[in-house]
Amino acid sequence: MDKLNSKHFVFFILATTIVSLKTYPGIFMKDGGRESWIAISISSALIYAFYIYIISICRKTEVYDMREIYEKAVGKKLGNALIVLFIANLFITLVESASAEANSMHTNMMIETPTWYLLLFFVFPIIYTIRKEIVAITTVTMIGIVLIMMAGINLGILTAKYKDLSLLFPVFREGIKPGFLLSIVKSLGLYGCISITIPYLAKVEKTEKIIKHVTVGLAIVIQMEIVSVTGIISTFGPLFANTMAYPKLIQTQQVSYLRFLEFGELYVMLQILGGFMLKYLLSFYAMLILLKGLGLKRKHLIWITYIGSLAVYLSSYFLAGNLFTLFAFFNIYSYLCLFNFIIIPYIIFTIFSFKNKNSKENKHPV
Repeated sequence: MDKLNSKHFVFFILATTIVSLKTYPGIFMKDGGRESWIAISISSALIYAFYIYIISICRKTEVYDMREIYEKAVGKKLGNALIVLFIANLFITLVESASAEANSMHTNMMIETPTWYLLLFFVFPIIYTIRKEIVAITTVTMIGIVLIMMAGINLGILTAKYKDLSLLFPVFREGIKPGFLLSIVKSLGLYGCISITIPYLAKVEKTEKIIKHVTVGLAIVIQMEIVSVTGIISTFGPLFANTMAYPKLIQTQQVSYLRFLEFGELYVMLQILGGFMLKYLLSFYAMLILLKGLGLKRKHLIWITYIGSLAVYLSSYFLAGNLFTLFAFFNIYSYLCLFNFIIIPYIIFTIFSFKNKNSKENKHPV
């Protein structure tokens, strides 16, 4: 059984989109300031329009294979080249997930535990699940997302009394600045990780209700991200929040009830560790799906799994060891995602839709 139900896409969307925006929002909040919650709201609307547009084209043309769409849109050679570019961004996403997980835990929770040790127990154990194919990946994703959402709901309740919504206002006191627009661009780039799910579309068995299920997934993600950003600003204020590398981890350290119940970090650890693990897992398998579509055989994919994991480990070790280097990488990563996960797919799918429409008109002239 290697087919998916469209309901699974709700979990795939959550797994690929939530964690990066919630873990290191500082890369766009430093530009957006107090208005970051408005910026994330705008980028949320844009990513919703983008992904529904992509799914609608697939539904209309009845073509869900990403490689086929790229090939028919711009030809085999250019299409394959752009697929390779997409695969390269998936590999960079693997490095982002591993290095963010290791550095966030080392910086805030386990300062005496070196990043190489944290990476060792993140990168290589995931190989086992990857080798078990799509059924195991789907099962792990569903269980993981349920636990992460339960942790998020509990965190929302536990941190409610520490928030002051008046810190969200006034907005645009000095007008709309370039930083606000840059905040939209960066947050949209991180939202672009939703495109990691595109290679999985070809494995969906029944697509009649896929738009409905995708809408549900997007709605959950959007409300979570907006609540997260508004929560950070209303807890610390825009200036203090931007001095923190991982504000959610600091936010939950405030939790204290009855003078001894202090367990906010437990929930956010589950969110970060589980979230990046699921994103890593889905990104790696999406990469294997595309490589298989390019003609690589199973034995080659097995070698790529092991060699790729080692390459991710070494790259992540270099990045996770220095917080400033890592956040410089995160900034670049947001632009790479915007380009490879949003702009290029939008152009390719638009060309494909246009060509498919013309092809049908030529077959059935009025």
